[in-house]
Amino acid sequence: MTQNPFSRSTSFHKTLFEALAFAILILTTAIPSVSVAQSKSLTVRDKNVEAQLVSSVNSIQPGEPFTVALKLKIDPTWHTYWKNPGETGKPTELKLNLPEGFTAGELQYPVPKRFVVDFGYDIVEAGFGYITEVLHPITITPPADLAVGTPVAISGTAEWLMCDPNTCIPGKAALTINLNVSETASPSSAAGEVEAAVSKIPEPTDWKTEIALEGEEVIVTVDTGNADLPAVEKIHLYPNENFIFDQLSVPEISNADGKLTFTFKKYEKLESAPENFSGIVIAETDSGKQGFNISTSAGGASAAPTTPATPAATETTDTTQPATPEELPFGGGLFGFLLAAFLGGIILNIMPCVFPVISLKVMSFVGQSGEDRKKVLAHSLTFALGILVFFWILTIMLIVLRSAGSDDIGWGVQLRQPGFVIGLIFVMVLVALSLFGVFELGASMTTVGGDLANKSGYAGSFWSGALAVLLATPCTAPLMAPAIGFALVQPAGIMFLVFTALGLGLAAPYFIFAIFPKLLDVIPPPGAWMDTFKQFMGFPMLAVVVWLSGVLSKQLSVGGLQWALASVLIAAIAAWIFGRFAGFNQPASKRTKGKIAAALVFALSLYVAYDASQKRAPASTTDIRDVIAAHRAEGKDVFVDFTAEWCLTCKVNERVAIKTDEVQNAFEENNIEFVIGDWTNKDPSIAAVLEEHGRAGVPLYLLYPADQSKPAVMLKEGILTPGDILEAIESIK
Repeated sequence: MTQNPFSRSTSFHKTLFEALAFAILILTTAIPSVSVAQSKSLTVRDKNVEAQLVSSVNSIQPGEPFTVALKLKIDPTWHTYWKNPGETGKPTELKLNLPEGFTAGELQYPVPKRFVVDFGYDIVEAGFGYITEVLHPITITPPADLAVGTPVAISGTAEWLMCDPNTCIPGKAALTINLNVSETASPSSAAGEVEAAVSKIPEPTDWKTEIALEGEEVIVTVDTGNADLPAVEKIHLYPNENFIFDQLSVPEISNADGKLTFTFKKYEKLESAPENFSGIVIAETDSGKQGFNISTSAGGASAAPTTPATPAATETTDTTQPATPEELPFGGGLFGFLLAAFLGGIILNIMPCVFPVISLKVMSFVGQSGEDRKKVLAHSLTFALGILVFFWILTIMLIVLRSAGSDDIGWGVQLRQPGFVIGLIFVMVLVALSLFGVFELGASMTTVGGDLANKSGYAGSFWSGALAVLLATPCTAPLMAPAIGFALVQPAGIMFLVFTALGLGLAAPYFIFAIFPKLLDVIPPPGAWMDTFKQFMGFPMLAVVVWLSGVLSKQLSVGGLQWALASVLIAAIAAWIFGRFAGFNQPASKRTKGKIAAALVFALSLYVAYDASQKRAPASTTDIRDVIAAHRAEGKDVFVDFTAEWCLTCKVNERVAIKTDEVQNAFEENNIEFVIGDWTNKDPSIAAVLEEHGRAGVPLYLLYPADQSKPAVMLKEGILTPGDILEAIESIK
């Protein structure tokens, strides 16, 4: 009597469904919370500094200024810089993307610390900056007509230079805070630390200040009006400009009759006193360091740090409109991006690049029909493990590249390396030859036939999952782009979570088939037709080779492309030798010789492939941003197709939407210049535009109005229709 497979695994399935139910419960209860106010952004670590935006309020009041601060936590022995970093260094900057009608003041700098760094080789420099932790406040004023209940996203890109006694490294972080709008502003949990940061900003003064050069000395006199200051041993003067004082010298300071006098040794090349001078006087008190702005300009006063800016002050912001919480996937937040990654992974299964692996998996399901249900589920778990392991490997590579300061980071960027493309061609050709029966790769790749419980069968499921990841990287699916863009600027742990969610989404459909095998009843039972189907599935693999050869044609010189294809031919010969002379139908001694010969020929193919990958085509020197700006200056709107030869989604969109007669005629009728931003090879200018719009890879479609004060319209991700482009054109009229 045949035992019901369901009764044999009741406990297992109960546990599995309980786990799934718990996961769904966590997601459904957590996701609604991602759209509420967040007084702090997620922390982003870059090298030796952690960056975060913190807000003084949870909800903002229309027309009432509020304060946001850039918070930097700095590792021991490292420092960041003040607005005057010294003779070397770079001040910390924050470039905000503000919603329409918002204005921002200048980024403020608390009282800094003076440090002297000995770099060795008789190189000693003084600078000004911060250690351990610093908050840089900035005042933001919302429009008075801002609608109550409107969610607002305050986002920006922070850049800094971090140094220790041995090296200096630039740092960067993209940060976002989501705030609510209400009748009255409500303080946030970060209000205390923001207020403390504001209190450390140097105060404006009207102290009359004079500067003079007398021989080898620069004398600065400050009339403090008998201000209550500590002893001169606890008073310092830091200039806002360089090359006036010898910063390594210790000044003489006196305080008499309400006048502070600082006598510095002059900078060696200074020939006359500067016409204008400004700086901060620092007094060390029991409550900490207190700073006072001084200047030789009329009145001597500096702008108060909390004074809201006029609209003209928004020159520091760019014209790209930031994503509002409604535009972010599922309201933004960590769970919103995780869900976007998971659903994007599911959709990735129907993208054209993954089709060859789907065909292999269909063959796997055919071979598993009638098998024990536990084995079917085990194979699906192994397939999912292959997907996850290779997503984790990809994540580790991205983290290593980011730690090394590389700007060559993003989804699918490995396809910009000819060596990787050639390697992928090798895999596709060898799989195709195995499916054609030239040599027996065995169940290790196709998991068709044989005992599915044996080692090679499970290995085949694992490597099928790995191959799915390799082929998936040229494609993007809806919801993927913002999730990956978010992940690439997050700490390593969050990046792992996002890419794991993406991998689970890619594997999810196969779990469903494994858990509900009745869904596979539409597939005919195993039979002679399987051998024909198996051979036919070799042709999609060769179709991938044709496409990848087109990618190589853009990356390599003509000679490089020819040698790359020659290496593939040599690898195919190695596979033929292996199948002809190392099969199990041959004597043992002949099999050994056949394996050695195949290995030597294959090694030759690898050498030829490596040599071919070095024969690169000349790199482009055109900056895509200059091209766009030039056309806008001519009074033209500009539609930019950011694409790559290795991006199948891009190629599909070009065929079904962009290069259709309807869209091209619309470009011509509306005086729209069509520009292609080809990212097949590394291009820093294109990478900068992608990063500016929160994208980790192509495709990206932007429609720039001729009016350069207006932001670009970004089209949806994934597959386009002509209607999407025509709608964007109408939106800028």
